[in-house]
Amino acid sequence: MYRVALIAADGSRVEFTAPNDRSVLKAGAQAGVRITSGCLQGRCAICRARLLRGSVTPLRALSANSVGDGALRADGTVLLCSVAASSDLEISPLSPWRTCAPL
Repeated sequence: MYRVALIAADGSRVEFTAPNDRSVLKAGAQAGVRITSGCLQGRCAICRARLLRGSVTPLRALSANSVGDGALRADGTVLLCSVAASSDLEISPLSPWRTCAPL
């Protein structure tokens, strides 16, 4: 399990743990952190986040409609629906997120 810290533009943060075999997005949802997402398949890029510290591993092969490798995007972001933590992470989601009851 790795520690994931989401950091907002205003500096606020929330932390949760994520295993190395589950997407950061799903691990957050299980911990009660809802990150805005869309297709959950790496195509829409709504779940993009800046990787501030740490490393991630892609969870799936690229599909014909994907917007690029979820772990190595040209704009310096990662797709939280398509990557798992491979170390402790600090990330800054580009879409809104909120905390609520865990799944």
